[in-house]
Amino acid sequence: MPETSDVSPPTATPTAPPREISRARRAAFLALMRVETDEAWSNEALDAAFARLSPSGDPEQLAADRRLATDIVLGTLRWRGKLDAGLREHAGRELTTLDPAVRTALRMGLYQITFLTRTPPFAVVHDAVELVKQTSESSHAAGFVNAILREILRQRGLDEHKLAPVRRILKKPMPPPVPAKRTRRKVLPPPPPARTSPATITDREAELSHPAWLLSHWARALGETRATCIAATNNLPAPTFIWLNPLRQDPHTTRDELTAAGLTLQPVAGLPETCTVEGNLSALSPFLTGGKVYVQDAGSQQIARWLGVQPGQRVLDMCAAPGGKTAQLAALMQNEGTITALDVHPHRVAAMEQNLARLGVRIARCYVADATSTHLISPADHRRSRKKLPFSLFPDSFDAVLLDAPCSGTGTLRRHPEIKWRLTLRKLSELAGIQTRLLWNAARAVRPGGFLLYAVCSLEAREGEEVIRIFLKHHRNFEVVPPPDAGDALTSEGFLRLWPDQDGTDGFFAARLRRHQPD
Repeated sequence: MPETSDVSPPTATPTAPPREISRARRAAFLALMRVETDEAWSNEALDAAFARLSPSGDPEQLAADRRLATDIVLGTLRWRGKLDAGLREHAGRELTTLDPAVRTALRMGLYQITFLTRTPPFAVVHDAVELVKQTSESSHAAGFVNAILREILRQRGLDEHKLAPVRRILKKPMPPPVPAKRTRRKVLPPPPPARTSPATITDREAELSHPAWLLSHWARALGETRATCIAATNNLPAPTFIWLNPLRQDPHTTRDELTAAGLTLQPVAGLPETCTVEGNLSALSPFLTGGKVYVQDAGSQQIARWLGVQPGQRVLDMCAAPGGKTAQLAALMQNEGTITALDVHPHRVAAMEQNLARLGVRIARCYVADATSTHLISPADHRRSRKKLPFSLFPDSFDAVLLDAPCSGTGTLRRHPEIKWRLTLRKLSELAGIQTRLLWNAARAVRPGGFLLYAVCSLEAREGEEVIRIFLKHHRNFEVVPPPDAGDALTSEGFLRLWPDQDGTDGFFAARLRRHQPD
């Protein structure tokens, strides 16, 4: 009989399963990478990121992940200038020399450490390192990110024991990446003498987290105080405005239902069907799906009202997608009359048709058209017909024309902070040329006695006042006629201005013009 032993064989020490990267941070990272490398819009990049990740799970958790990811993406983009200044100090180099994945992970990591105080620091560092390990081409990148973020946390007095989980991410510390090609060290000149002149707004580039050229540009146009106020406002989250759609349900009934769903509504002066909304915004989903509610900035909603349409009119919306203003025009017209809605991109026209159908619009026909050219491509069945309609068919035929022209978007930096890091003065000049061509074509479509409203979500005079002044110089048959409910938005020239720091909306310029009746 074989001998037995009382000693049990050694067992393996149990190890904790590796911690998974949170869905919210993975989605935020994917979205920020697309914004960084493909110049995608942040909201569209977020939509694509969540579509790519598994949509299964508890609906409330999915909504919470979406909120956190949105906060990380928009916050990182808003404060990119301030974040980069801090990271440069710790990295000892310009962030442009780093791999995009490293740059993105460091920015979003530092944003969470600085602004999201309820987020566990070890979770932030762990996820940042793991994301870089999975995406960066550099073998040292993960160690570099780990070292930088841990050093920042130590300098801020975080207890070393709270960083312990982070140490298990890597088996040994890695040195930061070095340039592939070694260069001979240069002898640097002595530092310049300390500044004695007073600081200007451009010296606050990191503090205000805006490009220095843009701050200087605004300071010259508006003064340093206003420029500072606008920049500070741009770094705040924008309120959520909703339009209570009367085409689907009485707005009072919708308001009661939203309140019963736990949302807090505040009316907006001058816009009877508009509210700000606070609370668990995931409760809006069934109202959005049913077309009872549409999310849109109050300034954008004001633009549609300023045109002053009436039931039974013929209306042209020249740059209409995604269709929010088109729907509001249809509501003001009580779904009586006709609206011709144009956009240059077929996929945006298809989405606009779906949007308008969901919102209960019956009087709009959607066309794919480059409104800067002399031809329009005909309607939603353009793929079958490919029929081109000459723009000459449209002159003198519309009672009202809305031209919400493509622009720099400097009035929307709270919602689209990526814009400020892409914009250039050259781009502003190019956009002004497009806006001028669109406005010339829009003028041809207005009947005598009809109205034309030109609008841009921009703070720039070269896209607003200057475009209209040049237009009026060459079109003596048009005059400025402000809407009767312009209020404080009215300027000394009869134009309309909304400012994010003063009005709480996105920034807009608008001008309402009337074509003279023939003598």
